Parts: sequence; C-alpha cells; structure tokens
Amino acid sequence: MKKTIVLFTTITLLAGTSCKKFLATKPQDFSSPEQYYSTEQELNEALAGVYNALALDATYGLYLSLFLAHGSDEAFYKSTTTAANAMAYDHNTADTYVDAVWRDLYKGINRANYLLANINKPVMSEAARNVIKGEALFLRAFMYFQLVSLWGDVPLLLDPTEDSRNTDNPRTPSVEVFRQILNDMQTAKDLVNSYTVTGRPVHISKTAIMGVMARVCLKMAGEPLKDVSKYEEARAWADSVMQSGIHRLNPDYKQVFINETADLYDVQNNEVMWEIEFYGNSSSTLKMGSRFVNYASTLNRDNVAGYAYERIGATGTLYRMFAPGDLRRDWNIAPYSFRSNNGTEEVPKAATDIYSRSCGKWRRKYETVLPRSTDYGPTNFPIIRYSDVLLMFAEADNEVNGGPSAAAYNAINQVRRRGYGKLLPDATNITEADLAGLNQEEFKKVLQQERARELAFESLRKHDLIRWGIFVPVMKAVGADHGQNAPANLRYATRGYNNVSEKHNLLPIPSLEMSLNKAMEQNPLWK
Repeated sequence: MKKTIVLFTTITLLAGTSCKKFLATKPQDFSSPEQYYSTEQELNEALAGVYNALALDATYGLYLSLFLAHGSDEAFYKSTTTAANAMAYDHNTADTYVDAVWRDLYKGINRANYLLANINKPVMSEAARNVIKGEALFLRAFMYFQLVSLWGDVPLLLDPTEDSRNTDNPRTPSVEVFRQILNDMQTAKDLVNSYTVTGRPVHISKTAIMGVMARVCLKMAGEPLKDVSKYEEARAWADSVMQSGIHRLNPDYKQVFINETADLYDVQNNEVMWEIEFYGNSSSTLKMGSRFVNYASTLNRDNVAGYAYERIGATGTLYRMFAPGDLRRDWNIAPYSFRSNNGTEEVPKAATDIYSRSCGKWRRKYETVLPRSTDYGPTNFPIIRYSDVLLMFAEADNEVNGGPSAAAYNAINQVRRRGYGKLLPDATNITEADLAGLNQEEFKKVLQQERARELAFESLRKHDLIRWGIFVPVMKAVGADHGQNAPANLRYATRGYNNVSEKHNLLPIPSLEMSLNKAMEQNPLWK
C-alpha cells in the first residue's frame, strides 16, 4: 500500500554529528538552524528526522531489534564465529554495536531537542503545532527509555547541542531520567492525535503512548529501581488503552506479521499500536529498508526468494514453552528449512529437532517490494501491540491485588484464546486454553512464559528477564539445557550462556564516550 515518505536529509545534517565525513556530504541547499524551522513543512521534515533516528541500522533497523535484543531464553547467536559480540556476552567497552546504539540514540534526542527549541517559530495552526510537539516529546522520551534501560544512569540532555556527543556531561541518576520520561510522555499524550485520527501505527497516538507508559512503569516497578508503587500506574495506563475500545486482537496471530512484511495496515483491529516504519529495498536514493528480517530469518541464499543469514537461533527452552495446540509455536519458530538453503521449497523439520530452528515470525516470501534485496527489506518492526497491553495489565493487576482478579484472567485469556485459534470464525471449545484458579506466584510464572510465547523475537524478552530480576539464573539454566541436549554442532552456543554474569544486566558505557566525556563514569561492574 502507499506510504507517506517525508525527506529529512536537511534536518539529518542539521541535527549534528561528530562524523566529519558525514558533514562533508551536506547538499548545496543546506540550511542553518537559524534559517530552518520557519514553516510547518520544515517542522514536519524535522519530525521525520526524529522518527528516522529509530529506523537506523544501529537502532531498530538491526541492533536494537536483533543484535542487542537477543541472547536470552528465547534466542541465541547462531554463528560459530569466535569474534567477541554482545549476543555472546564477551564484548567489551569498545564494542562497535554498543557504541553505535549509544551514538544514534543521542543523535535522535538531539534532533528532537532542536525541533522542540524551535517549535514556536512558524506561523501555523496551534493544533498542528501541538501534534508535532507532542510526537517529538514522546520520541525523545522513548529514546531516553532505551538508554536508561540499557545503561542505567545516563546524561539527560534537554537542550540542543552542536555535537550530539557533547563532552563533559555527567550521568543523571536513572530515577531522574525516568521521571523526565514519564513527564514528557504524559504531556505528549495530551497533545498528539488519537489513533482514530492517525489511522496507522507509524505515527505515535494517544493510546500508543498510554501503552508505552505502562511498559515504563513496569520497568520502574522491577529491577533495579523496585518502585512497586508503579504497578498501580502500569495497571491504570494499560486499562486506559483497553477501555478506549480502539484496539483489539487480530483473530489470526500470523496475519499480524504477514501484514508487517507485506506493507499492510490492519484497520479493522488496530492491534499494532506503534511500529517503526521501513520502506523498500534501499536500491534507490531513499534508503529506508530494514535489515533485521534478513538476519533473523531461516537460512536462504536465494536472492529472488529472499536472502537470509539466520543469525537468530530459537532455543529448545522457548520451543518447549508452547503446549500442543498453541498455533504461535510454528509461526514464531520456523518449522522448516529451505531445500539446500537455496530456494522457496520448505522442508519440514523433524518433530524431535527442536534446537536447530530459527525465527519464523517475519517471512520474506510475503514481501511485495521486488526485486528483493540481499540486505534490506520493507518489513516494519512492532514496538507495542495490543496483546502486550493485555499482558501488562494482567501482570500489574496480579501485583496490585496480591493475586489475579477476574479482569486479569480476562486479559491473559484473550491472548491465550487467540494463540490457540479460538478467535477464528470456525473455533470450537473456546475456553479450553483459559487459565483459572492460580495464586499470585503461579499466575506470575505463567504470565512470564505467556509473554515469551506471545512476544517472541520482538526485542522485549531480555528486558523482561532483567526487570524481573531473573536474567542470570534463567540464562544459566538455558545454557545447561543447550549444552546437554542440543546437537554437537550447535553446542558452541553455550558460550554466550556461560559468559553471562551480573554485569550484563547493563551495557558498558562505550569507550569512545569515556574518552570524550571527562565527566562520565563507567558502570561499576564494567570497570
């Protein structure tokens, strides 16, 4: 379907970067900050530049969606290379992926800061101005949420700088960063459009912000802040989304991800509340394709069918979380390989072969942009879906009430019914997968596995394990299982699980940042 694409070359250069080579590519019509932001169109172009910061290779194009998201109980790094990397947990402070994520998140924040500092310059409708302001405020807050979740205390920069890695900025305590995140998101919620106005999940909306705020509050309630008062706020924000009546589950689980690959929007159900938009195959001058699908999908060396590197291996632990009849298993975890790794013929995996499988959530055969590129594709990446909101509500409700209420059961059972095909038109025995009669701890454990089943490979699992305070023991258990039960040719993957320690709850401050910023201190366990 047709997408609205806004060019943001000028604002990308304007936003500032420490890369001289990049600045050397400025076009002849380059505008300075004093000359720019003078019209509504220029504000919208600047906003597109802020959104684009989340679509770079170092953010959701590849690193945040894959390289720094996996290495968990759902996925392992499927490569025999011995080179150090963050998915195998033997990286150091000079890791290029870690440095790039830090750099590009702050680049996006600086773009937002420039926009917000100049938001009042044009003569324009105040309603339109407020929408742009609200989206920029939210996007800045969301990028800070990524930073504080990954690194803990980080510099909180709220004014534009000529260099997005401005030197000598001390770390701000994470509780203050979280406070700013929630304040900005609260303000943004009242400024942006309703989803019924945006009509698509590529622009942020009121309900999408509510859903993300529930996620922020759950993080604050867990490790390392342990502010349990935030469970009640998380429950309230999730409930606000549910009560809006705007979003519902698509009856067919797999269709959610086919739509993202085929460049379609589900306007009937609106399950995907916000996703990062990618476009095309990056063969033209407008390079907006993503790379995460090419790295996550089942090995295939056929460019026509859809090249894939298969760097994400599904764990046996994840496979065994699915009970018989759960349709999500064979969609999330590809039950096939390709004939000779080269073509379109899918060869079924043996039922006992549960360790050699890969991510199947997004499948390149559904791409409609042709010819398919080796490295780039149009698949969008979901940041928040309605099913996540239902599960967050159930989790928070269980904590607030000391056990699951009827509302918590209703929320989680909606997700489970869809997972078992019970929302499809011809479904029978609708309630056979429903949960009932669990105490608080039992419900919590089931909820934790339900999140893995529903949200597999959506870059949430490692964050969940960390906020629940169980990341290291879970990783050790998965490593033990893999080392004992995986085929010999895949046991190299135990390397990452054996390497995990408490320091991996956070990333190291990049060494380049440490060398430039004399006010910066390294995370204690990385010194």
